[in-house]
Amino acid sequence: MQTLKRLLSMERAELRHRIRARCYSESERFGMASISHSPPLFKTYLAGEPTRRFYGGSRPGLRELFRTEFPGWIERAANEAADLCRHEIRILNYAPVNLGSTIDWHCDPITGQKWEREFWTNYDPEHDTEGRDSKRVHELNRHQHLPRLAKAWWLTGEERYATEAVAQIVGWIDQNPPHRGINWQSSLEIAIRTISWLWTIFLLQGSESFDRDTAQLIGDSLFAQLEHVYRHTSQYSSPNTHLIGEATALFIAGVVFRDDRRAKQWLDHAAAVLAHESETQILRDGVYGELSSWYHCYALDCYLQVLVLADRNHFVFPDVVREQVARMLRFLVHLTRPDRTIPLLGDDDGGRALALANTTYRSFGDGLCLGAVVFGCGECKFQAGGLCEELLWLLGRDGYEMHRKLESVRPVEMQMTFSDAGYTIQRTGWEPHDSQLIFDSGGLGISTGGHAHADALSLSLFAGGRELLVDPGTFVYNGAPEWRGYFRSTRAHNSVTIDERDQAEAGGTFRWATRWSAKSGFQAECPGIQYFEGEHDGYLALAEGVIHRRRILHVVGEYWLVADDFRGAGQHTFDFSFHPGRDVKQSGFQTYTDGFAAHDEAGFLLTMRASGGVATECLTGSTLPIGGWASAGYGEKGPVASIRARLRTTAPAAAMTFLAPSQTNAKLRKLSPAGGKVLSCLYENEGREDLAVFCRDGCPIEIDGFRMHGEFFWLRREGGRLRQVVAIRALSLFDLGEPVFQQVEPGPHFSAHNEPGVAGSNS
Repeated sequence: MQTLKRLLSMERAELRHRIRARCYSESERFGMASISHSPPLFKTYLAGEPTRRFYGGSRPGLRELFRTEFPGWIERAANEAADLCRHEIRILNYAPVNLGSTIDWHCDPITGQKWEREFWTNYDPEHDTEGRDSKRVHELNRHQHLPRLAKAWWLTGEERYATEAVAQIVGWIDQNPPHRGINWQSSLEIAIRTISWLWTIFLLQGSESFDRDTAQLIGDSLFAQLEHVYRHTSQYSSPNTHLIGEATALFIAGVVFRDDRRAKQWLDHAAAVLAHESETQILRDGVYGELSSWYHCYALDCYLQVLVLADRNHFVFPDVVREQVARMLRFLVHLTRPDRTIPLLGDDDGGRALALANTTYRSFGDGLCLGAVVFGCGECKFQAGGLCEELLWLLGRDGYEMHRKLESVRPVEMQMTFSDAGYTIQRTGWEPHDSQLIFDSGGLGISTGGHAHADALSLSLFAGGRELLVDPGTFVYNGAPEWRGYFRSTRAHNSVTIDERDQAEAGGTFRWATRWSAKSGFQAECPGIQYFEGEHDGYLALAEGVIHRRRILHVVGEYWLVADDFRGAGQHTFDFSFHPGRDVKQSGFQTYTDGFAAHDEAGFLLTMRASGGVATECLTGSTLPIGGWASAGYGEKGPVASIRARLRTTAPAAAMTFLAPSQTNAKLRKLSPAGGKVLSCLYENEGREDLAVFCRDGCPIEIDGFRMHGEFFWLRREGGRLRQVVAIRALSLFDLGEPVFQQVEPGPHFSAHNEPGVAGSNS
C-alpha cells in the first residue's frame, strides 16, 4: 500500500525515470543489457584529442617546475607510492592498514568483514543485517590512491609505481564483473572511481605497464562503469551530492571522449544536471543546502573540476553556475578558521571528490587556491595560505604563473551572515592568533536533512590556535546506530536540549522525521561591539511548547556573551551543553547554585549563570550514557571534557554564558535587581565592570544605580563612569537619575560610546 501511494504521488518525470532505471537493472540482472565499450585501439585514441582535452594537456614544463620549485612534493609522492606498492594504505581516519599480497576488493579493509558478491540492487547498506559499514569498503574502491601512484611514476620514472597501479586496476576488473558486487551498488562510488581511473591512465600513458591490451581492458571497464552511472543517476533517490558527483564524472568523461556517441550523451546529460543543481542544491548565499561544511567542500570541489575542464575546452555553462560557485568560495573564505582548517558542521563524509595530494577536507586550501585562479579572487589566495599542489595538476604551468601574478587580498569583513543557511561568522581578525565564532541559526537544510544535525543555535569557537568549543563531527554512518544518534543529536552540540529531547526526531540514518523553523534575528554593530540573535521553534511540539532565542554579544577582542531565553509555559528541564576541544585542559571548575565557572590552564574562561538553580556535571568519554566525545574525522572519536548544566524551572527562563578566550582573572556575579522577571550579571575584569541585563517582560527595573526599561542591555562602566551602552528593544536608560536615552517607542537598537561624552545612535 505504501509503495502504491508513493507511486501515485510521483510526478511524471520521476515515474518515467524510475521505470526506465528499473528496466535497465532487470535487464542487467539477467545479462540482457548492452555493455558500453571504449573506442578500438584505445591506447592510441587516448594519446590524441582526449589528452589535449584533459586537465593540463600534455603538461609542458610541469615536470621541470616540480623539480626546481617543489622537490619536496616529488619526495612525498615517492614515499607514499612506496607504501602503496607494499599495499599499505590509510582509509578515512582509521589507522593505516596492510591489504595483503592480493587485494580483496570486497573486503572491509578495517574489520576484515567481506561483502557477498550479489547483484548490485540486492544491497541495502543502510540496513545491513551484519552491522557492516559500506563506507569503508566503498572508500577503498574509490581508488583515489591510484592517481597518486601514477603521479609518482610521472614525476620519477620509476616503473614499479606504474606496474602497481595497473595491476590493481586489472585485479579489480577481474573481481568485479559488470553489475555484480558491492562495488557496483552506488553510482556515486562508481563515479568517483572513474575519475580516479581517468587521472591514472592519462598520467601512465608513457609507461611500459600501460600497454595496448591492458589499455583496452581498462578502457572497456571504464566505459561500462560510466554507462552504469548514466543509466542509474541519483536523480530522485539521492538528489544531493550523489547527483553532483555522478554528473561531474559524466561531464569529465563526456568532454574528454566527446567524439564517441555514448560519451556525447553523458556530456549533454551531465551539463544539464550540473546547471540545474547549482540552483537547486546551492543556496543563494552560496552555502551548500545540506548544511554540512564537509559536503559544501565536496560539492565545491566537483564544480571547480567541472569549470576548469569546461574553460579548457571552451564549454560554456549558464552564468548562474559560475555565480553560485563564486558564492560558495566566498562562504569557504569565511568558514575557514585562523589555522586554515574547516569546522565540522553537520556530517563529515571523510572522503573527497578528488584526492591528488590532500586526502581530506579538514583544510580545503587547494580549493581556495584553485578558486583564486579560476575567479581571479585575491581573498581566496590569501585564505588558501600558499600554492597547493593540486593547482599544478589541474591547470599546469599556466596555472602556476596566473597564481604567482594574482595579488593576495586580506578580507576586511569581521562579521558575515549567510541568511539562507542561518550561519553568522565572527572573527577578531585574519591572522593565525585571531578568534572565530560560528553561530548556527538555521534549520535542517534541503531534502531530508540527512546530513544536517539537530544543532539549532549551536556555537563553535576557535581562538589562540585551539578549538575552544567544538562541533562534534560524525564518527560513523552505519553499523553503530547509538553512536550515529549521539553525534547528530542536540546534546552533542553547544546548544540547549529541553526535556531531554532533540530539536527534531530522527527518522533513520539519513533522515529526520520532524523539522523545526529557525530564523536569524536582529543584528547590530557599534564601536567594539557586535550583536546578533536567532531563534527556533523545535520545542513547540512539547505538551507546553517553548521557543528558544539565543543572543550573542561580542565585545571584540575580549569575550562573547551568550544570552538564552525560553518563552513558553510549564515546568521544563533545560540542559545547556558545552563541548570544549580536546586540547582544552581545565585547571579549575567551580559550581554555584545557579551556574558554574570552568577555567582552562591556557586562559579560556567559560562561565554561566541562570535564572534558577543549576545542577552541573562533566562527562568525558562516557558510554553509559554516551557523552563527552568528538570526532576529528570519519571513523575516529576521542573524549572531550563536556559540561552539562541542567536548569529545572518553569518557563519563561533565561541564562547567560560568558566565553572569554584569554581572561584568567575575570569574575562573573549574578545580581538581584528590583522589579520584573530579570536576569542580570556583572562581569568584572581589569578595572572594568560590564553589566548585562535581560528582562523577560520588558518592565522597568532598577539595578546598581541604573534605571532601565527594555528587553536587553549591556553597559560598560570604568572608573565609576558609564563608558558604553548597547540596548535592544528598549525605551529608556537612566544613570544615577540622569537620562542616557529616552524614547516613546522601543527602537530595535540603541548604542552609545562615551569617549569622553555620550554619543548615541538609535535604529
